[in-house]
Amino acid sequence: MPRTSLLAAALTVSVCLANTSAVSAASSSPAQTSMGATHASTSAKPGLLQGPQTFITSKQTAINKIKTLLTTFFTEQQLSKILDATAEDIYANKSFKESFGTLIKPNDLTLSQMAIVSKSGAPLTKALAVLLRRFEPYYNNMSKKILAMKSSRKTKADCFNQVHVMMAEYLTKANITPILTEIKSSLTSKEWQSLRTTHGAALFLWSKYGL
Repeated sequence: MPRTSLLAAALTVSVCLANTSAVSAASSSPAQTSMGATHASTSAKPGLLQGPQTFITSKQTAINKIKTLLTTFFTEQQLSKILDATAEDIYANKSFKESFGTLIKPNDLTLSQMAIVSKSGAPLTKALAVLLRRFEPYYNNMSKKILAMKSSRKTKADCFNQVHVMMAEYLTKANITPILTEIKSSLTSKEWQSLRTTHGAALFLWSKYGL
């Protein structure tokens, strides 16, 4: 599996190991985000004003949380594409390995992004192994949830929205901290210094977690 494909997949959703019971109710009604915004369907327009609140889509909420809590490596457009591709694969009932082997292609990355990936080497490979191992169980749970929604004749838009809701729900500092801590512990001192200070500083928001 190409390293760049693994990187894109892992950084986007590998931290999503949420308790599924905490988000199951979101499929039947709009879910409220931790920022106080209400999730709209994927067809809704973000930024619709109603009184003092601004309503945004669940996908935009997930994008905002990724950029705030996990990584600023990807552009907003890249994250939107990755999230939609993930939802599409889950909706199509693709397996974890089948999905993440083709989630994003190297030519979807900029030259500067490719340079960072190519220079990160073995430490990045180890980091991806931690991220992917942690995400697979939750990916499978999301697949079961979406399969149940399809059986209940929920629309494709509703299913996509639920995938984005489940991703956004898990992206909290409390959930991300142990994952990044495990990445650090999986590396040698030299590998950690390389990933943290030389190449990987652009990949993860380490300092936000005291790492």
